Amino acid sequence: MSSRAILPERGYRRQSPLDASALEVTIVDGAGRTHGPFGFADLPTHGQVRKELVGAFVAATSADGPWQSPSSVRTAHSTVRHFLRQLEGLEVRIGTLADFTPEHWWAWRADVESRNRWPGQISLMRTLLRHCPEVGPLTLKAMTHRTSKPKRRLYGAYTPTEFAAVRAAALDDLRTAEARVRRNAARLHAHWAGDPVDVPGTVFMNGRHWTAGEVLDRLYRLGRLFPKHGYRKPVASVSELLGHPEVAPTNALFPTKLEIFSAMVLLVCDRGYNLSTLASLQVPESAGEDSDGGAVLITHLDKPRRRSLRHFTHSHAGPGARAIELVVSLTEPARTALELVGHPTDQLFIAATPRGTSRHPTGTFVTENFTNGGTAREWSTRHNLRGEDGAPLLVSLARLRLTEQVVNRKASQNTDAVSEDIYRSPEALTAAMVSDVILDGQHDAIDHANQTVRMRFVADPTELAVSDETRQALTEGRIDTATGACLDHLHSPYTPTGSACTASFLTCLACPNAVATPAHLPRLVTLERALDNLATVAPARFTRLYKTHRDRLTDVLHQAGTPTELQQASAHATDEDRDMIERLLKRELDG
Repeated sequence: MSSRAILPERGYRRQSPLDASALEVTIVDGAGRTHGPFGFADLPTHGQVRKELVGAFVAATSADGPWQSPSSVRTAHSTVRHFLRQLEGLEVRIGTLADFTPEHWWAWRADVESRNRWPGQISLMRTLLRHCPEVGPLTLKAMTHRTSKPKRRLYGAYTPTEFAAVRAAALDDLRTAEARVRRNAARLHAHWAGDPVDVPGTVFMNGRHWTAGEVLDRLYRLGRLFPKHGYRKPVASVSELLGHPEVAPTNALFPTKLEIFSAMVLLVCDRGYNLSTLASLQVPESAGEDSDGGAVLITHLDKPRRRSLRHFTHSHAGPGARAIELVVSLTEPARTALELVGHPTDQLFIAATPRGTSRHPTGTFVTENFTNGGTAREWSTRHNLRGEDGAPLLVSLARLRLTEQVVNRKASQNTDAVSEDIYRSPEALTAAMVSDVILDGQHDAIDHANQTVRMRFVADPTELAVSDETRQALTEGRIDTATGACLDHLHSPYTPTGSACTASFLTCLACPNAVATPAHLPRLVTLERALDNLATVAPARFTRLYKTHRDRLTDVLHQAGTPTELQQASAHATDEDRDMIERLLKRELDG
């Protein structure tokens, strides 16, 4: 029998996210979860500006708006509040956003950029103001000037050893927590079934003795012990009774915030997830088994900024699937307990606090902001990890994500181009890990120049004993190569007489037919610097294999002029010269 969807009654309208004052917004996401309220009542009005921005905030957080994740909504709310407070200090006196000019936008933007390296606030306000119909076309056009992210991070990748140590600590923490929760969950089910529980003894609380099964049942239904006045000792006694005196009773069945952070660290190390992706993870689906009989799991991911491509899936097998299974087992009692009290969820990460200070309606469970409140620093201190230099190692999810892409040499949650250009290429660790590959790749190219004859430098082409036709072609640049000029490409020492030379252009440095003139100096100086850059990758190996070739180029440049003259030549190097040398060293110009 097929089920039919229950449609709303005639005349139904979705509840407005605004309260009666129209200054407080409560958002319901696609899964039916409520977020907020987000208040604006305590902010300067600036005429109609506050009201107009609240309307834009509602539009941008609607079902088809760009801000869908709770973290994006919270950040946007904070940015709007800050924007309204900044206007007066910047002497932007307007009564409506229709009067918000390009000059006002640039003044606000300059103020933000003077205090922040990252363009996040600017991007958020650009998005919000586009949802304000009052903003004029000139201002909208001014806002299209994009802001660039800083090219250099304030942090670098962990070393492979440090990365492995962080992952090992997280996995050990996760296994310990999962074993505790699984053990106590089994005791609880045994209690419900009327079977004996493997914990002898009782705890005296609220006027009577409680068995381990009774205590676990109370914790499962209430989240905390709630001992009556005068019964504070049971808090420690229960933990001792259950065999984990270092963990609060609440966390007998539900993980701590630090243990959830360990799970997040592990998934960042394994899959390179960023924080917003981690926050959106739900319980995975089973997709059968792999060839070894292990589980294959499917996680559904949500990246709202990708718009129409925001929803996609990831498969997990082998160690990755086992890690996910540990997380599911760790948090499963929390999900069933939440369903019992009327707050069902498929969220993967759920923690619990024994203090009753959670923002969740239960006051016990934590379903967001796992990294707030110095969690990373507390986790690092607890595990006492050390870097290769012996200094304390502070764990950062952003650094772990960067390191994962560098170590695994592949894209994670981004395109190959973004992974290569933004994450891997700028990192010193990348060069260190592939230095042998780089040098081996360049060895064949530079080995072409391992000859005894040097390129000649001539300051005046008229001094050459060549035909007038060849001299004219040299002057006009018609016989130029990637490094200099070739006086006779049909009589090369590297190919049969009468055949066009097909040797690498680097061989020109060792060819008797090759000459260089002042017009070639910008490119030759560029080549010199490119070879020096190769030398910095592994100095000892460069000296052993390539120093002779570098010296030959030095001889040519020494004939050409003084260091000052060579510096002047370098200043005249064009993008075409740099591109040509890059292609030369990559062997893209070889015949």
